[in-house]
Amino acid sequence: MTDLKKFLAENKENIHDVLNHMWQTIERIAIRLEDKIPDIDLENSHGNFIEIADGWVESSYANPSLVFPFGEIGYSLDGLFCVFSIAAKKTNEDLIVKITELAQDSELLTCQIYGSDDCFTTFYHSEEPADFDELLKSIKKSKEDVLQLEINIKAFSEENDMESFIESSLMLYQFLEENEALVTLPMYEAET
Repeated sequence: MTDLKKFLAENKENIHDVLNHMWQTIERIAIRLEDKIPDIDLENSHGNFIEIADGWVESSYANPSLVFPFGEIGYSLDGLFCVFSIAAKKTNEDLIVKITELAQDSELLTCQIYGSDDCFTTFYHSEEPADFDELLKSIKKSKEDVLQLEINIKAFSEENDMESFIESSLMLYQFLEENEALVTLPMYEAET
């Protein structure tokens, strides 16, 4: 604990700046998207995972996020992320093409599809080569009814890269909505 006390004493201002940057960025995104994504709400998000030493570690602390019935846009120590819940049965080649195009348009943007019940099962990651047929077969063979589609960029990206992230998130939302692929998160189903 002494090492953490020393670290905090030496880095308190920088930690404060990081946390403020994360919250202020999400607040700016909220203003941009409030009339474009229905029922968007600024919240403290818990249970996110960050990557440390090539593994995933759950963060017990809150991250700033915008939640809506079909997903979440947030900021963790890894960077900005946007996650949509999509129906596995609606995942088709058109969707995969749209996702790969997003990743190709921006070197900084990564895209992935992983399980909803098992978030450690990754079906697609834009940093790895993908065979569309094999990808669709693996999704169909899985027991997942709902998938998570995530796009993200690293923390403290340039302003134009964050703008690209926001535009990509909105474009992807509109594409998924038009193709009726979005699935309402369980916490929103309980409210209806």
